[in-house]
Formats: sequence, structure tokens, C-alpha cells
Amino acid sequence: MKDLRFKRKYISMIGSGEKTLECRVNYPELRGIKKGESLNFFWEHISLIVEVVDVRRYDTFKEMLSKENVSKLVPGMTREQALIEYESIYPDWKVRKFGGLIVFEIKIVRRGK
Repeated sequence: MKDLRFKRKYISMIGSGEKTLECRVNYPELRGIKKGESLNFFWEHISLIVEVVDVRRYDTFKEMLSKENVSKLVPGMTREQALIEYESIYPDWKVRKFGGLIVFEIKIVRRGK
């Protein structure tokens, strides 16, 4: 099971059920994750075991945000705000270098210790 670290605000959104989509740069260690796989999402003492319901790939944030439900990616943000947020986390060179983005649709299976 892979461990993915989160910022506090995002792990809280996932834990509440508001955030059911997670977008990351298509890093090599994430490319093999498949539908049905379990992942451990964590931040400090918070751990959420999730099941991957679906996996989708995109070339750019603009493409991804035009096709995905923004309120499930970053609850409370508009598409424009989400673009600014993602670009502040992941610079364009990194997205290009690793071949785009990967979006995981997830559901909580259990809360860890």
C-alpha cells in the first residue's frame, strides 16, 4: 500500500467526504496505481485508508479542471481559484517533465490510527 502525504486542509476535506478527487503530478511512483487499489493518505497523526475508484490522466491543469468536478477536487474554490492553487503547488515545468497529471477518484475505506 502506497503512502501519500497531504496538507492538513486537504486531509480534512477528504476525511469529511467533501473531497473525493485527488490530483497529483504523474510521478513514476504513482503511475502504477490502479482502480481497486488501497492507498494510505496521511498528515501527521491523521491516516485515511482509501480505495481508488477510478484513475484519469491529463496533460494540463486547465484540461483537468475543464473535465473534472472542481468542488470534488478543491471544495469551496472556483475553477479559476483551483488553477491558481494547483499552479502554486506544482510548477508547469514539473507537470511537463513527468508527463502530465493523474487524478484519483477515491472513497474512504477506513480511518487509520
